Amino acid sequence: MKATWSVFSMVREPVHILRRFVDHNLGAGASYVHLFFDDPDDPAFDTFANQPGVIAQRCGPDYWKGLNRRRPPYVERRQLLNGRVAYDRCLTDWQAHFDADELMVTRGGPLGTLLAAVPPCHQTAHLGTLEPMTPPEEHDGPMPFRRSVRHLKFRARLHVYGEDLQVFRNGLFGHYQGKSILRAGLEGWGHGIHFPRPPSPEIENAIFEMDNAWIAHMHCENRELWVNRTLNKMRDTSYNLRTGNYDILPYVAPEAAALENPSEQDLLELLSGFYDRVSVLSEDLRARMEALDLLQYHQVELLD
Repeated sequence: MKATWSVFSMVREPVHILRRFVDHNLGAGASYVHLFFDDPDDPAFDTFANQPGVIAQRCGPDYWKGLNRRRPPYVERRQLLNGRVAYDRCLTDWQAHFDADELMVTRGGPLGTLLAAVPPCHQTAHLGTLEPMTPPEEHDGPMPFRRSVRHLKFRARLHVYGEDLQVFRNGLFGHYQGKSILRAGLEGWGHGIHFPRPPSPEIENAIFEMDNAWIAHMHCENRELWVNRTLNKMRDTSYNLRTGNYDILPYVAPEAAALENPSEQDLLELLSGFYDRVSVLSEDLRARMEALDLLQYHQVELLD
């Protein structure tokens, strides 16, 4: 027996990232992917507007007017409202909220089969977070992924990542909360960012923890991608990685203390060194992680 499922996502990504996201989900068994284009003039819209298995929505003035709302200024608020629209129009047994750089992976069967086994008393199926690692050059096979270390005692976490644990506290570059799939047809419910939202605080969200499905957060699948994104966050005053607001450099690179005004090249080298220490799967790091069941291997498409 299989359950049907769909995905919604608010997007602002290049076509090649959206293409991977759409193809991955449809290939994994999704009935459709509902894309909300946050920029109504996004040229990627035309690529997906008429693709089978995709519902493409421009989020322009007419869209917000149709919802009797002004366009919210905050990204997360727009995500929540778009999630409400997607859920109200859901045509499947379950619906997920994934970002375009998040790829669902499973073990032991396709997601539809796994969702069919979720007890009916649970409204939510929750997927933990994985992140890709860089394998050795001679590696041939599925991509290695790391799990969070939040469930481990401090001594075990320290054994894996050493002094880098100061800034790598969860054992992940990104979020550790994972993502959720919401059972359809629940009156008043809606999607949240990581967990669905019941219609009132008095209603409990019964969460089923999936031990055979995860969300692979691909935002750090190579050094250049992660370093450039981190540099952009350090420049952006809305993030807390900005040097002077939360000084990340002394943690990822103690030698940065001697640099009064690090140059762009300095930052590139320091962040690259940190990435390599925690993400390049050396033989020693692999052994430490495998001893604590922190590694998994999954077949996913990588960006060129």
